[in-house]
Amino acid sequence: MTLSASASSVSAAKMALRKQVRASLKVLDDAELNRQSEAVCERLVRSSFWAASQTIGVFLAMPAGELRTGPILQHAYAGGKRVFCPRVMGDGWMEFFEVKSMEEAKALPLSKWKIPEPPETFPRAEPIDLDLLLVPAVALDLSRRRCGQGMGFYDRYVQRAKQRPEGSRPLRTIGLGLLQQRQEEVPCEPHDEQLDAVIFPDCEAFPQDSPGCRDAGACP
Repeated sequence: MTLSASASSVSAAKMALRKQVRASLKVLDDAELNRQSEAVCERLVRSSFWAASQTIGVFLAMPAGELRTGPILQHAYAGGKRVFCPRVMGDGWMEFFEVKSMEEAKALPLSKWKIPEPPETFPRAEPIDLDLLLVPAVALDLSRRRCGQGMGFYDRYVQRAKQRPEGSRPLRTIGLGLLQQRQEEVPCEPHDEQLDAVIFPDCEAFPQDSPGCRDAGACP
């Protein structure tokens, strides 16, 4: 198989996976979304990555079919962390802007995708400012691979954020997913960034050398 044919087959596999997972997410009602989101939040805030973080990037959920990050925001503000949320700036390009309170988060205007977004007038983070980035996904696996929506926003941002001076605080990336989003194996291409950890409502996968965190062996 040629390289171009291989890339084409991976791309097709991703498209099929997105279609499959999106269909499974459509049937989730508010009660189930809230239950799973709370469970993910509980696991996240017990992790060493969360404890070590001071400045976090947090995505704001789509109206339906995506893990809700409201509980995470509440824990972050209660713990005195600085919170930055994404805004789409152009094709494949996003930046993170500071959202200073839960009240401010609830009042954010909606994008054309009906996702809350901070205005450009809010304080903007440089990519190297963040030490923890919570990443949405269409699908995730326990090898910490991710399939996103296909527009490359997070892969590009993570590449930028990991280019930091020697001695700087490292960036940790955590993919958050619902039960319906966990896959045996997520197809990947060379540009896809592997996550540092993934968390689901019933299990998590962290690097084995991360104190206090379980690796993929703890998951069903």
